[in-house]
Amino acid sequence: MPAHVSEVATNLIVAFSTYFLFGGGLAVRPYFSEAQRWFAYRERSDMEALRKQKQESDMQLAILQAQVEPHFLFNTLASVRSLIKSDPPRAATTIEALVNHLRATMPKVRYDATLGPSTLAEQLDICSSYLELMRVRMGERLTTLVDVPQALRALAFPPLMLISLVENAVKHGAEPNPGPTCIGIQASVQQQQGGDVLQVVVEDDGAGLRPGMGDGTGLANIRSQLRTRFGERASLVLEARSGGGVRAVITLPRERAA
Repeated sequence: MPAHVSEVATNLIVAFSTYFLFGGGLAVRPYFSEAQRWFAYRERSDMEALRKQKQESDMQLAILQAQVEPHFLFNTLASVRSLIKSDPPRAATTIEALVNHLRATMPKVRYDATLGPSTLAEQLDICSSYLELMRVRMGERLTTLVDVPQALRALAFPPLMLISLVENAVKHGAEPNPGPTCIGIQASVQQQQGGDVLQVVVEDDGAGLRPGMGDGTGLANIRSQLRTRFGERASLVLEARSGGGVRAVITLPRERAA
């Protein structure tokens, strides 16, 4: 190869190398900057999608509660109407228990259904007032036990879930059972590999687990709510008790209420 040709080739190689290192190299920085902006946009979009999903799940629970409340109220008022003539003192006690339950429940249904933060103590108050009303209605057929340490009552617990499980225990456990039924609520903190979890148990010794009981809308909404809020760290398990009746267990991360 002639010397001048070799020199021209060398100059071209140097020129292309210089362009790549300086011109092309300078283009790499905007490329990565654009990529970072794209990933940030995707992250914001994913977070927005999760937020909307949570809001939709919250709304489903609120709608479910709105559907349950009128039915519950109508049944209670019908019971009061029949007691006015046959047992006036018991009718008055039922009305008083209903007022106490509504006083505990209505603000929570109105605000917690969309805002989210609530404590286990607040949810227990709702359940206790409801169970007291059911105890007045059902008389000696129903007894209740709430065994939750004071230290756990300040922990965060999503709204409207616990009352749904208690209502199920009354509807499917106590009411179909001709004999006496006890409904209990317990809570404890368990240690797991991913961190401490709060377990809340609602159980009854009533009519027992029947086919299809675990597939209802209320339980499906609770599972959806837990999955939206906590992912794989939370669960709802419904199982038959060894001594008869049903045991429902909600497990979720142990968190202090905001």
